[in-house]
Amino acid sequence: MKYFRSRFTVAKELLGSYAYPEPFHIAAKNFFKQHKKFGSKDRKAISDVCYNYLRFGLAFSEYSLQEGLLLSALMLDIEYAEDWNKLSAELGFTYNVHEDFFIKENQLEYLRTLVKKPITFYPEPHLMADFVHYNDDQNLNFRPKNWAKDHTDKEPRNLGAIGCRELAVNQVLDATVQVQDLSSQFICLQMQLKEGDKVWDLCCGSGGKSLNLASQDRGELYLSDIRPSIIENAKSRFRAMHYDAKLGVADMSKETEHLTFGAKNIEAEYFDSIVADVPCSGSGTWFRTPEHFTRFDYNELSKYADKQKAIVANAIPFLKKDGVFYYVTCSVFKAENEEVKDWILANTKLKLKEEIAFDGIRQKADGMYMASFVY
Repeated sequence: MKYFRSRFTVAKELLGSYAYPEPFHIAAKNFFKQHKKFGSKDRKAISDVCYNYLRFGLAFSEYSLQEGLLLSALMLDIEYAEDWNKLSAELGFTYNVHEDFFIKENQLEYLRTLVKKPITFYPEPHLMADFVHYNDDQNLNFRPKNWAKDHTDKEPRNLGAIGCRELAVNQVLDATVQVQDLSSQFICLQMQLKEGDKVWDLCCGSGGKSLNLASQDRGELYLSDIRPSIIENAKSRFRAMHYDAKLGVADMSKETEHLTFGAKNIEAEYFDSIVADVPCSGSGTWFRTPEHFTRFDYNELSKYADKQKAIVANAIPFLKKDGVFYYVTCSVFKAENEEVKDWILANTKLKLKEEIAFDGIRQKADGMYMASFVY
């Protein structure tokens, strides 16, 4: 990396001014709007220095920003080791690397000997057993790919089917191709809908999973979300894909006796399947947004879990007695997955059908969890 010193200085300023929980890429965009002197190459290089630091997760939690940022830069492709050594001395540190370090050295192996604690990303007690390997320091180089679903393939049978597509950078998509992570596509494949099933996606967001389910041409789809604006977004996506769905606004964290989808009112025991992709920490996606590794407030986990339980409890009355309930998160944490599953089994009449922990690391995608239940 040319001009390392100047880009390091700007990266330190950007990170120092960053206010979580604003997405870091938005903060960076706004920072560069205020500092218009930086060209596209500078912006990219400065962002690379920042993201390289953020991807170290908890490794530098006991260091100052300045020291952690300097040490994390040992993973960058710096042109001359002398540039790094000079900056180290200038900042008052005694770190020093040999002149061929960035050419011949195993950078990660060397960093393991420097840091005060192992390079990890999540506090291990919070991780499900299926996701403990997410803390392997080899994941420092992990980057999830971007994925999409081709809706011309109506019924893909597996992840290798042509319906699941890896996206190239800045790829222009056909109207029949919708961005959706591999994990979501896999989870949708596990939802076995029957002809004529009434299916409710109760936290639909912009409707990605429901679009996938609609491509199976089997069920009658109902979508709801607490946010009217996101429902309008889902409506536009369904219209563009020429799929049918009934949409409504509903806050399922509160108890309700009926649901409204347009002019249609729904009462208890109506749906054959309910998909509850509930609000969560999103921890299975943090390798895309690594600012969460050090800034997420773990005291919030209990609040997420309480909301998830409330949503499940308020949705269950609308499930038919022989129906299937799908509980889904993009989290890798026990509190949002296993512990909510156990709560469902202890506090409702639902019985566990299947439990899936989708390994995003292995598939170069996001991590995801699903527990399906039968009434």
